[in-house]
Amino acid sequence: MPISNETLKAMIRDFHGFDMTDAELDLIRPEMDNYMAAVESLRDLDLSNVMSSRLLMVDEGNASDAQR
Repeated sequence: MPISNETLKAMIRDFHGFDMTDAELDLIRPEMDNYMAAVESLRDLDLSNVMSSRLLMVDEGNASDAQR
C-alpha cells in the first residue's frame, strides 16, 4: 500500500525529522515501497508453531545451588 507524500511529511514532522520536498520524497520512494512490501509479506507468515521468544525463562538456580 503506497504512502502519500502528505503522510510521509506528517510522520517526519512527528518524529522531528528534516523537512523534505516532494522531489526529495520521490528519491526515497522506491526504498520506502520496498520496505512496505517487506512488512506486508510478514503478514503471510504462519507462525502458529513458533514458540515466542518473549516467554519468561524459569530460573532453575545455578550449579552452586545444586551442590548443597
